Amino acid sequence: MNKEKQIEKIITSLKTNNIKLTHTRIEILEYLIDNKNHPTADEIYNAIKKKYWTISKATIYSTLDLLEELGKIQKIIIGSSARYDWNTKPHHHFICRKCGKIYDIEQEFVNICPIINIVKKKGYKIENIKAYFYGLCPKCATEELKKEVG
Repeated sequence: MNKEKQIEKIITSLKTNNIKLTHTRIEILEYLIDNKNHPTADEIYNAIKKKYWTISKATIYSTLDLLEELGKIQKIIIGSSARYDWNTKPHHHFICRKCGKIYDIEQEFVNICPIINIVKKKGYKIENIKAYFYGLCPKCATEELKKEVG
């Protein structure tokens, strides 16, 4: 789905929920869709402030909280940092320990992870699975390998 259709779909949903549409709310949505790097609230604030210099951090945080509450974005907590993801479909994340980038992992684990069956057999009802993988992304792994060899 292209950016315009994604935004149109979210705007329609916000209108249905009687949420006031403001330029800054739309700008935050556009920023998240354009920047799939899981930005922090500060990164979003700094980018949007260039266009809307009167915007406050409180507006950014309240909009992000609202969009998360409505299920239009998801908040990812990594360590003590909150990051935001426009992709609300079930997926997982890989975090590079060297460059800090976060990558989406679009893979279901329900049928391939043995621990899920162990947990289910103990009587737990799994409703959602979110996994975080930590290590080196391909670029950083290649750079590290070159250092070891060189």
